[in-house]
This record gives sequence, structure tokens and C-alpha cells, in this order.
Amino acid sequence: MSPDQALTTSAHLRYPLEMVPAAHPSDLDARFAAADAQIERCLSAPLSLDPSPRRATKLKTLRETLEGEALDKDAFGEALVSIAESQLRHFPGNLFWDFDAFAAQLVRFNREELREAVALSQSLMERFGMNSPIRFRYVHDFIYGFDWARWVAQDPEARSSVPPFGLDFLRYIFGRGGELIEAIRAKNDARYPPLGSNEGARNPFEFIREPREEYRLMRALASRELIPVRAYELGARGEFRQDFRALRGEVARELGLTRLP
Repeated sequence: MSPDQALTTSAHLRYPLEMVPAAHPSDLDARFAAADAQIERCLSAPLSLDPSPRRATKLKTLRETLEGEALDKDAFGEALVSIAESQLRHFPGNLFWDFDAFAAQLVRFNREELREAVALSQSLMERFGMNSPIRFRYVHDFIYGFDWARWVAQDPEARSSVPPFGLDFLRYIFGRGGELIEAIRAKNDARYPPLGSNEGARNPFEFIREPREEYRLMRALASRELIPVRAYELGARGEFRQDFRALRGEVARELGLTRLP
């Protein structure tokens, strides 16, 4: 069985809970330096979505800022760099590289929660990224809260207390990825058909999401405070009371980014 088949056998496949043993501090230092350097070489030259604008906070800086709040600073460092490495592997064409809010959530987890959060995060990156049948180019919908806001709005009484990177939401989005893969493999879903090897990234939205257009749209949304989770802020809480999906479509149409029929 190939790695892809093993990953997608079932929409409810259990994610692996084994974490790599905590690295020696010097090894972690090298991994943080390598991840930061790789982000620096990305297409967008590590931009933040902060309306300021500015460059995304370095992973090394986030580690130094937050590790004092962690129950185990090496476990926190391992978790943060592992998730960043997974994002780089599966979303190499991503444009905005804010990890601030995600990193701040990681330090709130106890050891068992942290272990599960890392396993879930790595698995969902693999399920949704460019190496999977889903083949999304960006992790923006996840990191900036569009997926979370939509999920919470479906049942706010039960879900509004779940933070954007809380375990309940991570479990949901992991399972959702499995459902999409099953729909793609079944070849009977009009919105998620199988992609050919030369078709590039998947775009199920009604607007263009090539890098230039995605950059314009995300910048416009940030300037109008239409980002559900300000992932560039350590204290980002998340907002779900607006229909951010519909608002994003409206702004895309205003900018002339609507796809032709």
C-alpha cells in the first residue's frame, strides 16, 4: 500500500499519535534555522498578512517569546518546528507565513494535548496539501480561520468556545479532509473531481486563486478587517459572527477576480 493509500483508506482513519522524541536543543536550533531559511526562500519572501505590512515573525523568535510559558519548552519547540516543516513540505506555494496565533495555542496545551495537536496538524497538512488528491496550494483558509469560522457558525452554542486551533476543530478538519478525498476518489463530486497530473492546484472557489490574485484578495480582506483569525497576533481569538466566505466572494468580485463560467 502506498503512503497515499494508507493515508486515505477511510475518512475516519485515525491519525498517528506517535511523536518524534524531543530533539536535543542544538538539533532543534538547527531545525528552526533551516525552517526559517526555507520560508525566506518562498515565493512571497515570508510576508505576514498583518495590514501594517511586515514580514512574518520568524519561528525562532516565536520559540524564544513563548517557550517560557510552555510546560516543556523542548516539547513546545519540537511541536512548533514540526508543524512548520510539514506546512513547508505540503504547501510550498503558500504566500503568507504567520504562525503567531498557532504557536500561542500550542503553549496552552498540556503534554497529551500537544502530542495530539501535532499529530493532527501534520496529518491534515498532508491530507490537504499539494502532495494529496485534494491538492490545495495555500493553507490560508486554515491558518486565517475561514474554515474555523464556518464550522463554528454551524453550531455556535456548542462550538464558540473552541479556539481556532483547538483540538475539537483540528479533529473536525482532519476528518473533513478524509471525506473530501473519498469524494474525489469516487469521481462523482462535481466540485471535487479528480485532478490530472498537469492540472496544478485545486480551486473549488468562484474566484481566481493564482498567486497574484490570492495576494490581492487576502490583502484587501485584511485591510477591511475581514480575516476571521488574525494569525499574525499572539492573542488572536477569532471571529465567526460574519459570513466570511460570502464576504470574501463579494470582495473578489469587486476586485474583478471572478472566474469565467
